[in-house]
Amino acid sequence: MKRLISVIIALISAFSLIPAAGAAGFLRAPVDYSVSGGYAQSVYYRNLKEVQLTGNQRLDLINIALSQVGYHEGNSLSQLDGSNSSGSMNYSEYGYYFGMEVLGRGTGFFYEWCAMFTAWSARMAKLDKSIINNATYAHVGSNPYYFHMSFHPRGTYTPLPGDLIFYDWAYSQKNWDHVGIVLYAENGRVHAVEGNASDKVIMRDISLYDSEIQGFGSPAYTSAMASAVNVSSYAVPEEAVKQGDSGDGVKWLQAALLHLGYPCPIDGHFGQNTLRQLKRFQQNSGVSPTGTCGSQTKAKIKKLLSAGPVTGSDPTSYPFPQRTLREGCTGSDVKWLQAALKKLGEQIVVDGDFGPATKEKVIAFQSRHGLKRDGLVGPATRERIKSALGGGGAQASSDPSSYPVPARTLSFGCSGEDVKWLQAVLTQKGLTMNMTGYFGEKTRNYVKAVQRYYGMTPDGIVGPATLKKFKQLLEPGSGMGLAGSTGAPVNVSAYPEPSRNLKLGSSGDDVKWLQAALKKLGFSVTVDGIFGSATELKLKAFQRAAGILADGKCGPATRRELKSRI
Repeated sequence: MKRLISVIIALISAFSLIPAAGAAGFLRAPVDYSVSGGYAQSVYYRNLKEVQLTGNQRLDLINIALSQVGYHEGNSLSQLDGSNSSGSMNYSEYGYYFGMEVLGRGTGFFYEWCAMFTAWSARMAKLDKSIINNATYAHVGSNPYYFHMSFHPRGTYTPLPGDLIFYDWAYSQKNWDHVGIVLYAENGRVHAVEGNASDKVIMRDISLYDSEIQGFGSPAYTSAMASAVNVSSYAVPEEAVKQGDSGDGVKWLQAALLHLGYPCPIDGHFGQNTLRQLKRFQQNSGVSPTGTCGSQTKAKIKKLLSAGPVTGSDPTSYPFPQRTLREGCTGSDVKWLQAALKKLGEQIVVDGDFGPATKEKVIAFQSRHGLKRDGLVGPATRERIKSALGGGGAQASSDPSSYPVPARTLSFGCSGEDVKWLQAVLTQKGLTMNMTGYFGEKTRNYVKAVQRYYGMTPDGIVGPATLKKFKQLLEPGSGMGLAGSTGAPVNVSAYPEPSRNLKLGSSGDDVKWLQAALKKLGFSVTVDGIFGSATELKLKAFQRAAGILADGKCGPATRRELKSRI
């Protein structure tokens, strides 16, 4: 009978979320939907199930999001486990959840997923929808699929842990492009965890005043302490901390690892994810990777924390290496290397110590770029890293005719003179590019912007169809300017702005306003006041480029997007 009662109590604890004895008051993160088969087998699902909710709503949101760092989108329904490092088609578990659970489609909703990741994290953290709603757009406003919360423009507010950060990319025609979850802000920089950044879940740090930050959103939390993310909120443990332990000593370790650049949820429970992050830190810091935080590891952590910020990702803060860097090297030039790799998307701590983890990242970079895989940062590797960052090519010709037209498919990681041709075309159409000859993240994002503009699949790959479109952009009379209109002047103000919803079959001078606005933005449309199929087609193309519902109707949201660009 006692055994039966124990089993019943365990089941109640597991399924009703009542903490079992000895659980220190924590609740396991509830996964209250049927996850996809692929995700169910993934490390990210194991990480999620391991998170213990604390009741601090800001911290719970952060912890859920951190459990997913490293997840990469796939190219099909069979690739939802987060392991496909080359995935680029927006297939994610977070889109799967949104389609199945939010929209009730019986299938996923596989589109750009930064907002869906944020909403998914809120649902897994058991936050009420009045705090963070199920948004699909990285936008604050009254639209049902925007985020509903107070908004603070950049420069007017210092964000708190658990706030949202919104971006407006320089290459984009939209004003709202991307959203992430703030981890903390200190020393003039904001640290965040974000979905769909370079097609995966990452941690990012960026200047609080960076021009690409749109601003910050403040969810209406009802139970939240921002200080719970601070290392100083917890006493340094006197005893060694190891797997299976719980309490504030574990929280100190977890908060320290997070501030040193390791995605460790701060829930006071030393599980597999904390073990994994601690071992990574130990390997990178030259400490024996025992997975136990003893005196040597604590001393190393305290030394790094007392040295000030170590996770900055601005390579210009450090001297460019003049020597060959290798395992065992230390110094500010090693920080340049680590910061450069971090800026290029690697998860790496910027501490000036060239340890095994730094060597591993160097070898991975060399492998991607066809360099000798020796882990040594000599002249060739240094220059390729510099090129990948976008440096050293600003003075090259921006005339496409100076370079060969690509005869191959171009994608992330490619380099050569034909990549310069692509970059020159982008520059000619109004986008700021350096002629580096390296197809990095910035080039890929610009290519995606062109693809969205023309209603193509935004995969960031320059295959035959995309190459054909780029060639067309060079033809005389091409009216498409990605950073503004390059066509003949169009006087939109000659016509009345619509006060009604326009759709197929509408006619009048307000339709002329719509057509003139589209024409000014480079779309080939006749300003005749008749909303026919051609106008509908061009309007849908604009809506896709603007990231709004492409229904071919000109309502308030579409008018706002048009007015913001003309």
